[in-house]
Amino acid sequence: MNFKELADNLGLDVDEYMELIELFIDTGSADFLKIQEALASKDADQVMRSAHTIKGAAGNLGLLDVSEVAGTIEKSASKNELDALTPVVHALKTQFEAIDTFVHG
Repeated sequence: MNFKELADNLGLDVDEYMELIELFIDTGSADFLKIQEALASKDADQVMRSAHTIKGAAGNLGLLDVSEVAGTIEKSASKNELDALTPVVHALKTQFEAIDTFVHG
């Protein structure tokens, strides 16, 4: 990930952008947990809302791959197609872990 390029695209310096990424990791992880809990309880509306939040935040930060995966989750949840989401949710988890590892080493 080229955080300098992503920061430049948003008109931010790298330190400002990294603060936003840290916030994204914290809040996005909380929303990801909500997705997992909502899937376990078959709450499609909560899955959809949490995925929408992640999609928007990721898109605003230029994390388009994350936004796309969250959008897929949102779309499936809106159709109440929760059973097919296991691999997609796993992909989102992998993306969060990759960003966290890249940031924190």
